[in-house]
Amino acid sequence: MSRHRRAAPAGRTGRLLLIRILVVLTLSLGVNYLVWRWLYSVNWTNWWIAVPLVLAETYSLVDAFLFGATMWRLRERGKPPPPLDGATVDVFITTYNEPIVNLAVKVEQPPPPAPPEPGKPAEWMPLGVFALAQEEKGDPVMFFQLSVSREGAISGGYSSTLTNDQRPVAGQVDKASQRVAWRIGDNMETVFVTSLGNLTLDVSPLAIHFGKTRTQTWLLVRMPAPAPAGQEQKIPVVSNKPPPLKPAAK
Repeated sequence: MSRHRRAAPAGRTGRLLLIRILVVLTLSLGVNYLVWRWLYSVNWTNWWIAVPLVLAETYSLVDAFLFGATMWRLRERGKPPPPLDGATVDVFITTYNEPIVNLAVKVEQPPPPAPPEPGKPAEWMPLGVFALAQEEKGDPVMFFQLSVSREGAISGGYSSTLTNDQRPVAGQVDKASQRVAWRIGDNMETVFVTSLGNLTLDVSPLAIHFGKTRTQTWLLVRMPAPAPAGQEQKIPVVSNKPPPLKPAAK
């Protein structure tokens, strides 16, 4: 069975011929130069500097050989065919080491956690109620009620006994690092960051990012079960020294 090759345009044939001539001239002159260098110009008295120099020149000629072999059979693509009608292209942009605070900034406000329907698994798992305490600053006045969904969304509520402020909480869990970040309402400047493991402890550190320039470490104190009617609710004693951050699961 015979093979038929399409004849190349005259312009492309002439350019390929010129490239091959330049490759042959370059390699011929390079070989001639290196023969002279190795046989007549190497200063063997000072071989410690002369030999590395001529070896570098030899390497450059080998590199030229490889480049010439690549250009010897140069192929040029023709014009691409016209695009298909209605065709689209999906572009996937990967990110690396995205700041953890973006988990709280980019996420939309999830709906309030609802109790599961009869016979169906729960969509939300409560993480608990936590008091936000600052070291050596008196009793806490800010509280979080947090829940996590099956998809890793964080929802719940925030309340302040000092200002009677109550707002929803929105955040997300980074499944790779097990870090958790959330915000209060529409406040995108203040982001709370900890690890999912720390949310299982009674007392754990919490990083609060105020914008992009200032970060403080506070404490999250898990609140006990509600006290019986008529009894005072006791808040756990908070150590002045925060425990270390629990490493993320690998």
